[in-house]
Amino acid sequence: MSNSLARRFQLIVDQLSSGNKKAFAELTGKSASHIYKICRGSSRPSMAYVQHLYDEFRIDLNWLLTGDQAEGATGEMSGLSSKADDLVYAPMFDVHASAGFGAEVVAEDISDYFAFNKHWLSRQLGVSSQQLVFVSIRGDSMEPTLFDGDNVLVDMSKKNVSSHSLYLLQTEQGLMAKRLKQQGEHQLEVISDNEQYQDWLLDLSTLEFNPVVGKIVWCARAL
Repeated sequence: MSNSLARRFQLIVDQLSSGNKKAFAELTGKSASHIYKICRGSSRPSMAYVQHLYDEFRIDLNWLLTGDQAEGATGEMSGLSSKADDLVYAPMFDVHASAGFGAEVVAEDISDYFAFNKHWLSRQLGVSSQQLVFVSIRGDSMEPTLFDGDNVLVDMSKKNVSSHSLYLLQTEQGLMAKRLKQQGEHQLEVISDNEQYQDWLLDLSTLEFNPVVGKIVWCARAL
């Protein structure tokens, strides 16, 4: 976890319980060991927990998760401003989506959070859901659309394939970022944008669950 987030969390402990982590744990319904881990930077508070901190103490969630204060906020830690209510927080999962032949999912711990303005999501991406996650891409089978190292924003509320779009797919080999196309009632065509990779058909009737994790709606790339 980012040390800066750990420092900001420590400031909250300092202000609400005079730095007493055990007292803060009792105050907020967590174990003392969990609070110590967050303050050390070896663990990250869940979104449910930070939402509880806002509900009970009006902690500025935008400041806690990103370090940016809401407009009009004062001091090192302040109440949440109305503008912060317009934000959606998308967790970055510590897993990789293969754009090749699959990447085994070893862990799904949250490594960071990213804040998005709800109006921007709706206006620019047509996204109204708050079920958003970030996943890193590994491999080259989706080039030139997606490249190794890209971070993609996935709308997990969109699990039905309705167009020739990019989706995050859970397979026996792990997570894959692929272009999906419905073929009949029970089959999906799994397409790679890189012509060096073969497309294949996925028979949904043989699966016990929907393998579509969500629709890829945005890509963040370092220049």
